[in-house]
Amino acid sequence: MMLVSIGPEIIPLVIFAVSFALEPRKFRTGLYLLGALAWLAAIVLGWTLAAATTVDDQLGGWWLLGLVVVGGLTLIGLALFMIVAGITLVRREGLRPTRLLSMALGLLVLGYLGWLAAAIVSENVAQVMWAIWVGLPLSYFGFGFTAFVIYGAAYPAWMVRFGPAADAVVVLGSGLIGGAVPPLLADRLRAGRRVYAHAVTSGRHPLLITSGGQGPDEPVAEAVAMRDFLADDGLEASSILVEDRSRNTSENLAFSAELLRARQVTGPVAVVTSDFHALRAALLMRAAGIKGYTVGARTARYFWPTAVIREYAAVLRDHFWLNAVMVALTCIPLVLTTVQAVMNRVG
Repeated sequence: MMLVSIGPEIIPLVIFAVSFALEPRKFRTGLYLLGALAWLAAIVLGWTLAAATTVDDQLGGWWLLGLVVVGGLTLIGLALFMIVAGITLVRREGLRPTRLLSMALGLLVLGYLGWLAAAIVSENVAQVMWAIWVGLPLSYFGFGFTAFVIYGAAYPAWMVRFGPAADAVVVLGSGLIGGAVPPLLADRLRAGRRVYAHAVTSGRHPLLITSGGQGPDEPVAEAVAMRDFLADDGLEASSILVEDRSRNTSENLAFSAELLRARQVTGPVAVVTSDFHALRAALLMRAAGIKGYTVGARTARYFWPTAVIREYAAVLRDHFWLNAVMVALTCIPLVLTTVQAVMNRVG
C-alpha cells in the first residue's frame, strides 16, 4: 500500500478543511482559511524570490521592493474604495454616524500608511518603531476583518452551490420603509423564493418562514409585509409561516426555531439574508441550535463596505472578552514604549 505524505506546506489548508467539515459556522474556520491562504502565498513568494535571487542578487532585491509597492498600492486602493463607497452611501441615503464607518476606516488606513511611509523616507527610526507598535493592534483587527470578508463571501457561495435541499427556508427581515418592502429586503425575499423553489424541485415539501417584528414606525410587522410581497409574487400565502415578534437577528432565529420545533422540522434549514450578513447569521444560527446554513442575497456595492464593517464590529462585540485580551496583548509593546518615553522625559 502506498502512503501519501503530507508536506508541511499544506498543513494549514488541512486544518481549515477539517474545521469546515466539522462545523463551517464558526468564525475560527474563516481565520484558518485566511491563515492557509497567507501560508501558501508566503511559500509561493519564497519560491519566486529564491528563483529571482538565483538569477541575480539585485533581481531578488527588486522583487522584494516590488512586492512592498504592490502591497502598499493595494491597501491604498482598498482605502480609496471604502472612502468613495462611504461618500456614495451618504449621498444616496443621507447622513448618519453609522454611514461614516467606511469613510472613517479608509481615512484611518491612508493616515497610517502615510505616517509609516514618512517615517521610513525620513529614516526616523523612533517614528518607524512607534508606527510598528501601533500597527500591531491594527494588524490584529485587520487580519480578523480580512478573514471575515473572505470567509463571509466564500461560505454562502459554497452553500448556494453545495448546500442540501432545505426542509425549511427562513427569510430574515431588515426593516420596512413607509410600510413597504424596500429593495434590500425584496432581494432577500427573491433569494428565499429561489431556495424554496430548489427544495421543491428536489422533492422536498419545505416550510417558508418570514421573520421580522413590528417597529415603532412601521404600520405592520415586517414578516406580514414580507408574506404579502411573496403572495403578490405568486407564492400561496397559506404556505408561508409568519414570525412577527423578533426585533433583531438573534430573536429572528430563536423565534423561528420555536416554529420549526412546533412542526417537528429537524432537517436542514436555509436562512436567507443579505450577503454582508450571511456569515454572522450563520454564527448566530449555530448558537440558536438550528441545523443548516445561510444564503446571502446580493447587496448594492456602495452599501456593502459599511454594512460589512458593522457586521464585523458586531462579531467582535459578541466575543468581547477574547478580543479584549488579544488587543491588550498586542498593545504591550506600545504601552512599554510609551512608559519608557515618559520616564526618559521625566528623567
